[in-house]
Amino acid sequence: MVEAGRRDPVRHAPPEDESDSELRSLAQLKMLHSLAPQLTRLTDREMIANAITVELKTIIDYHNCRVYLLAHDGRTLEPVAFRGELTEYQGESYEALITHVGEGVTGHVAETRESFYTPDADQVPFAVQIPGTGEVLESILAVPMLFGERVIGVIVLSKLGYDKFDDGDMRVLEVLASHAAVAFENARLFQREREAAETSSALLGLSQALTGVHDLGAILKRAVAAVPAIVGCEAVAAYVRDQETGSFAIGHTGGPRGRELTTRSFVDARTAAEFLASLESPFVLDRDTIENLPPEYHVLPEATQVLVAPMRWEPDGFAALVLVSTTAKDRFGDRELRLAGGIADITSLALGSARRVHELERFHELVESLDATFWEADPETLRFTFLSNRATTTLGSGGEGRWGDHIVPADRADAIAAVRTLVHEDDERSIEYRTPSENDHAWMRDLVNVVHDAHGRPAALRGLMIDITERKRAEQALRSSERKYSEAFRREREATQRLRALDEMKNTFLEAVSHDLRTPLTSILGSALTLEQSADTLSGDDARDLVHRVASNARKLERLLADLLDLDRLQRGIIAPQRRPTDVGALVHQVVTETDLLSGRTVEIDAPSFVISVDAAKVERIVENLVANAGRHTPEDSSLWVRVEPGNDGVTIVVEDEGPGVPPDLREAVFEPFRQGPATESIHSPGVGVGLSLVARFAELHGGRAWVEERPGGGASFRVFLPTR
Repeated sequence: MVEAGRRDPVRHAPPEDESDSELRSLAQLKMLHSLAPQLTRLTDREMIANAITVELKTIIDYHNCRVYLLAHDGRTLEPVAFRGELTEYQGESYEALITHVGEGVTGHVAETRESFYTPDADQVPFAVQIPGTGEVLESILAVPMLFGERVIGVIVLSKLGYDKFDDGDMRVLEVLASHAAVAFENARLFQREREAAETSSALLGLSQALTGVHDLGAILKRAVAAVPAIVGCEAVAAYVRDQETGSFAIGHTGGPRGRELTTRSFVDARTAAEFLASLESPFVLDRDTIENLPPEYHVLPEATQVLVAPMRWEPDGFAALVLVSTTAKDRFGDRELRLAGGIADITSLALGSARRVHELERFHELVESLDATFWEADPETLRFTFLSNRATTTLGSGGEGRWGDHIVPADRADAIAAVRTLVHEDDERSIEYRTPSENDHAWMRDLVNVVHDAHGRPAALRGLMIDITERKRAEQALRSSERKYSEAFRREREATQRLRALDEMKNTFLEAVSHDLRTPLTSILGSALTLEQSADTLSGDDARDLVHRVASNARKLERLLADLLDLDRLQRGIIAPQRRPTDVGALVHQVVTETDLLSGRTVEIDAPSFVISVDAAKVERIVENLVANAGRHTPEDSSLWVRVEPGNDGVTIVVEDEGPGVPPDLREAVFEPFRQGPATESIHSPGVGVGLSLVARFAELHGGRAWVEERPGGGASFRVFLPTR
């Protein structure tokens, strides 16, 4: 049997056979009339192809029938059905029959889009032997399946012997091919809609399954289990990079048929770097590249393709999903790359959230386990920026002001002078002072040190207050024993005040956070319940809209958690800017145009190109938070203005609105955590109150500053200056 290997095309016209009876033609027409609606009702391409090979046998006498469809790449012709009744055709296989447009008889018909007949295939100059079959004398009739002007595929008939088909056979096959093309196109559209619905459902299910999971192993296990239902593959594994060595270890493996990967359980850093083509986007390793891997890293002996989808999460987490294909039929194309990238993005969000939640829990556990008060303050104003829960016990109402306000007047001046000296000397010091109590005073030992920014300048004061009253009381008890009774009374009153202050602080924080958490969670739950209860009746557009709502509100939760965690890390001084040359104008323009926080508002952008060395991610957060703040505190029909103003010593980012503005006495307070302007409740529901605080902190990380002015004509003008280095 011959098929591929194109040379010069030769077309033979089938001979006319005037002996065909009218009865045979009528029988063929009746069969075609009944077969056409049968093909149209089928929605699976393999079922359509098999129906063609079976029913065609009752119309045309053949020994071998092959039905080819054109693949997504527009070049490959894949055999979806092939039937050979004689032993001469038993050696044909799927891999051997795959051909391409322009190759062999099948490829020639697909390229010319014209029917082809040869009474002797050996006489066709562009035909060669099919691997696995012998040399025989056979006639070949091939007809293209056309849908409008587009080639869907080719139907090929073979029969042993010379000149076994005629004009009538060709006409019948051409009529059948036109019906088959319509049937295959309908099946393709139906399959696309079904795959889209299944994919959306699977991605939504994965997102829901990962919600609330804070263990890396559990997240990877659920992600790996979800992959085969979304992307066809033989096996899948998740590799996690070790931050110290750079090597990758398998976090979890799986597959639709339970295949076990034969590779080692880890990949060394050098090998990973050589074959890791991208750290951002999914990519495919072909068979030649796979064979160049060291033998111990071959994932499966028969692997033909490997799809790698990178996963990144802050601050330095990295992993990769690895999907393995072992057959030519299951190949990774653009669709598989997009789906794998979507799975990786969802998993990355879950891994990042788990990491941040874990770090925050560890920090709070550590701070609250200390029998002391942990605090941070601004080195210039001495205003507190963070206080642990124990602060109410030692500071009382002073916890809401500046360091030093909690000290008794007799000791305050000396203590503040000692801290000021500490800032200028870049040293650490132990300071003892008294704080007011109910009937007397308490003694505190404050272990204070200076935290520096990336430029070596004082960025924060950090201290640990330890109550040493007992020690002082013991010393005084040697002189006056009756003081121990007043000490017990003071401690009891202080404990009562601490409990009351703790309860008030908890209520204030929960009231601020609960709304911003509850609103998107309510939307996510409503959309998810709608999808769960009405999945079978929802249209594709409605389902995608609900999935979009789920993703949008999930991003809102992500932003809220990111703000809280970033504020926490900033207060502890564990964030340093990662500077690189950046076009600030282009970055600001991209953030504003792509944000989903403005819901159709009119925004005027004036952002000329200006390149300086900044941390692009931090600047992006500055712009997002300024825009979100403007959207939250102004009417929905008001306009916003966003500008980038280059200067000799840096660049100023300006976000202006036409809202109620910020009163002069609050223009510093709005940049403090959990503080907001008075107009918030009259326009929108309140936020947590950390967005502007992050803006100011990120500006300070760059050596700049953030402030707010009155906009000419009314409204607020928020400004952030970023200096050149």
